[in-house]
Amino acid sequence: MIIFVKFMKKLFLAILSGLILGLSWPSIGNSILLFCGFIPLFILEDIISVSNESKKGRSIFLYSFISFLIFNVVTTYWVCNATIFGGIFAFLVNTTLMSLVVYCFHKIRLITGDRLGFISFILLWISMEYLHLNWGFSWPWLTLGNGLANFSSLIQWYDITGVLGGTLVILLINLLFYQIYLTKKSKNLIYIFFIFLLMFSFSFVSSVEINDNKLNVLVVQPNIDPYKEKFDVDFQDQINEFIHLAESNLNHNVELLIGPETAIQEGLWEHQIEQSYSINKFREMQDKYPDLNILIGATTYKIIQDHAASSSTREMNNGLLYEIYNSAIFIPDSGDIKIYHKTKLVPGVEKIPFPFLFGWLSSLMVDLGGVSGSLGSSNILDVFDLDRLKVLPLICYESVYGDLISEKYSDIICIITNDGWWGNTAGYKQHFLYSKLRAIEQRKAVVRSANTGISGVINSHGKILIQTDWNQSVCFLSSIETNNNRTFYNHYGDYIGRIGSFVSLILVLTVFVKSKIN
Repeated sequence: MIIFVKFMKKLFLAILSGLILGLSWPSIGNSILLFCGFIPLFILEDIISVSNESKKGRSIFLYSFISFLIFNVVTTYWVCNATIFGGIFAFLVNTTLMSLVVYCFHKIRLITGDRLGFISFILLWISMEYLHLNWGFSWPWLTLGNGLANFSSLIQWYDITGVLGGTLVILLINLLFYQIYLTKKSKNLIYIFFIFLLMFSFSFVSSVEINDNKLNVLVVQPNIDPYKEKFDVDFQDQINEFIHLAESNLNHNVELLIGPETAIQEGLWEHQIEQSYSINKFREMQDKYPDLNILIGATTYKIIQDHAASSSTREMNNGLLYEIYNSAIFIPDSGDIKIYHKTKLVPGVEKIPFPFLFGWLSSLMVDLGGVSGSLGSSNILDVFDLDRLKVLPLICYESVYGDLISEKYSDIICIITNDGWWGNTAGYKQHFLYSKLRAIEQRKAVVRSANTGISGVINSHGKILIQTDWNQSVCFLSSIETNNNRTFYNHYGDYIGRIGSFVSLILVLTVFVKSKIN
């Protein structure tokens, strides 16, 4: 009976931690819960550490797995709307990485004691998130710092640290609250109060020097069902409807027209793109509005001249090799068309990570772009020149990566996406809120065009100026602030992740050697 009671207590703590973390996520619950979500897990680890269990490490891992599986399912359940297999795979990978952090923290704490043990937890978690930003199975949706996207006034310092700085603060406050629980002393409340005071103070001292030049933008949200219409309706009809919607609000003062990801469904061969039906229709628009520039998404095809085959290369019947790209097309008011190929591809949807091991999974993945299997990638983020301004395009999933924009000079950020895949769930809402993080990190206004929703405008402090509704066919005009300032984070990117990973490696090696000596 005693054993059963102890088991239920540990299971309750594991479930409680997972629920608190899950209910802390934007569009799910209240983000304030992030600052206490790990406390039940720390209590659970402490109970197991002082118990008589023979395999404490395994027990810690299994209970942590329960916690983080709940966290992942509650926050990103909507992935299964598009692909059940992909959703389950993402849940398991994410949960395993998070559980390994707690397992390693437990081992290090047993060997080194509380102080270094808890420091290791922060370092290891940040290292895990940094890994998740940069490896083949990258899925950084649940980077803890993203969870504060609703609190713009609390995270103005992201222009210095990026979202990993948010992760650092969240973990630190969790540990301070846990110390209050252990010691039954409230002196740590002073430190917590000081941290919050410091965070809020940045809201009053942060400022951005805005250019006098504003950009007049028309944003189009065509609202085409990706499952029933997008790949079944003739591409000519879609282009004509898009142009008709845009011209309902277009005038001669508009300098940039923005359409969503893969809005052009005509297969565009890049070497003859000017001859395509879709581009000719947009050129006709520019004849009516000579100062109009157009940024819109498309699927493009490119012949590979050097015959350097890769995992994403395909072969035609005549033996020619080609690549397929998820692209942003920039049609300037004068001059040649510019094409940017999406750099960060969605694992399992637009690319198969480690194809020599997982190539067989391609048949199980959903088609979210009109083509299935691995797409090509140029691996270089590009900037479009619009007369006096530089426009930085981000395609869908790329807007989750702050470090991707590092070292890029721009005056404005444009995000084009198709969020209809997830249905009317928390997924598209979270994706929109993450755009606020990019605005703060870079101190740039963000203009967002999303098929189905949400399109909008966000200023350089992360304040939402315009926001459309879900499942709405609409276009709107806006005069956008611009600036070419560079933030500390823009200069150095995810330096917190790099430092954390380096120190974690040294710490793990040191503890390993110490354990062998002991």
